[in-house]
Amino acid sequence: MQLDIALESKIGPTAIKELGLLAETYGIRTVWIQNLARAPDAFMAAVPLALASSTIKVGIAVVCSHEMHPLKIANAVLTLNEYAKGKAGVVVTSGGEWPGVVGKRIAEVARTKETLEIIKASLGNEPNVSYEGEFYKAQMFNTKWKTQSPPTLYGGAHRAKMMQMIATTCDALMFSDIQPEMFDGILGTLNTVRPIEDRPNDFRLSNFIAWHIKENREASLWEAQRELIIRAWLYREWIEPYLEPEEVEWVLKNPFPFLKAYRERTGDIEGVSQHIVDQLVEGLTMSGDPSDIDRHIERLEAFKREGFTEISLGLQEDPVESIKMIGEQVLPAIQ
Repeated sequence: MQLDIALESKIGPTAIKELGLLAETYGIRTVWIQNLARAPDAFMAAVPLALASSTIKVGIAVVCSHEMHPLKIANAVLTLNEYAKGKAGVVVTSGGEWPGVVGKRIAEVARTKETLEIIKASLGNEPNVSYEGEFYKAQMFNTKWKTQSPPTLYGGAHRAKMMQMIATTCDALMFSDIQPEMFDGILGTLNTVRPIEDRPNDFRLSNFIAWHIKENREASLWEAQRELIIRAWLYREWIEPYLEPEEVEWVLKNPFPFLKAYRERTGDIEGVSQHIVDQLVEGLTMSGDPSDIDRHIERLEAFKREGFTEISLGLQEDPVESIKMIGEQVLPAIQ
């Protein structure tokens, strides 16, 4: 199993390039630039690293058709792929931040299926792409200018219907924030549609996990608490493994304190039991100090046993420290 890192575009293209080149020296597979709505454009922020990199891949996660027409997504990732010398990738899904910002979210499975089909065709070897769908159309879209091997197209999903569709449309899937306690439900659905023995050798299965480990344990937990709301927006399936039933219902009815902490960039989640916060941080993130690394490696080994080909570790503050820990202590242990 390989390891990727994920960075936010707000740190800027120069920092992304420098951090990506540092990660490259350790053999980290990919730098994913998070495509957030309230941040600089992720594709543009990725360009300097794409131009400078030798072996590390450069990807954008996640993009949805509510923000860009499928042909524009294809054009953007193909352009990045030219700069990256064939080492680019993109994760396409129905979610992320953009649907809420642009105020659209309808027919998600059907719309995303059309999006993936158009992009997949555009990344292939057909000289012209035409498509007649319910939501999207393409007429003689031409990508004869591309010179590199195709970028990798991932589909992102959690819910059963979306996962079933993506598993039969793409040969690469990326989940977000799932943990071993959720394997039976989520991987059970995937394995029904796409059993491990039927997957091609180049099939990719990934998952994003928040990495907050620091030399300073208090700083790690503060950061992890601040980011809790974006751990799958604390949906029921993500919090049930770690809380008592009455606590689950309370969190579902009271998400605002978690959202307020995230927006105000504070680890102080007002009005929420510290027990609840601690349980969610422990279950949904990789947090703590270096003494916790071994037990998080055990968690990564569980993903490896279930057929995951890579894990993307999301970094926040102190990314240099995090990359060094991952490259020196984690990656050698799980490869």
